Amino acid sequence: MPQDSMPLTQDQILAQLMTRGFEEGFQRTPLRDFWGKLASITGEMRQGNSGSYAVALYNFDDVEVVESVEPYTSPIAQIEVAVSTKAKSKMGYLGKSIDKIINAGLPLDTPSEEAKNQSYIIGKTLHMKLTPGHLIPNKDDTTGAWTEKPTDCWTLIEIRDEGVASPVAAAQPTQSAPAVDANAQALALLNGKTEQQWHQAVFVDPIVKANTAVIQTILNKTFITGLEAAGKIVKADDGTYHVIG
Repeated sequence: MPQDSMPLTQDQILAQLMTRGFEEGFQRTPLRDFWGKLASITGEMRQGNSGSYAVALYNFDDVEVVESVEPYTSPIAQIEVAVSTKAKSKMGYLGKSIDKIINAGLPLDTPSEEAKNQSYIIGKTLHMKLTPGHLIPNKDDTTGAWTEKPTDCWTLIEIRDEGVASPVAAAQPTQSAPAVDANAQALALLNGKTEQQWHQAVFVDPIVKANTAVIQTILNKTFITGLEAAGKIVKADDGTYHVIG
């Protein structure tokens, strides 16, 4: 256990966790995609630069590795997520991914107290994945300016024998409409925007988010530089990009 930490019981940490009602406004495991039975949710208090904060610890048994950045043979795993009530936070994105599955069909205006909460997933076998491109406010230590930074966040993809995330969105394609290419969609979204404005749009677009290869080119800056080198876009004096032709 890290220094300056204090254990929290499952009841104590569950009292602070949400799947709905988020306000607008540490990766320690090599796992990036896995199945596992959620044995418990515990937590601890830690000390940071801005004071103490709570961290939720999701403890898994019977782990089945889908993707890991290094060999992983342990049957158990733990992922940690800082507790927050903000929608644009790691807990916010995790909570909303859980909500899409366990409260599917429940009206969005249903009070959070009447919806299933994170205690519901304890004891269930979950498909967890670290997904890219989630925008989280980030303060520059030098200038003090706030920007939204694309961040990898844990999300719930599926509960075994129960359901997967966004079932309605997956059932909507029509036979008459041609599939939209993620590269073309990202390019269309870039037209007339600054890079920051584009990030705010492209990282929440469902077509682009579904293509991890395109997301990676955006994150490593090669998407824009490649288009500039090919003469397909031009950057104006006001910082906005414009598609040529």
